[in-house]
Amino acid sequence: MTITIETSGTQEVEQVLQLLKSMNIRNINIKETSPTRQPVITKGNKKLEPRALFGIWQSSPRTLEQVRSTSWKRNWDI
Repeated sequence: MTITIETSGTQEVEQVLQLLKSMNIRNINIKETSPTRQPVITKGNKKLEPRALFGIWQSSPRTLEQVRSTSWKRNWDI
């Protein structure tokens, strides 16, 4: 199990560690994160033409219930 605790300084980290040690919790890992680290954002390809997808179900129309029943019965463990 993982628990994430964000602190504003080393003094708060020391207090949290003292609390955990007093509770006899032995498996403690501290991972520092950099406040300047930004997530990687990948922009989509604006050159794709979505009109090619229009009418793909024209030859075999489906109801919303049919789409849901097929999708929800997937084996998500694969």
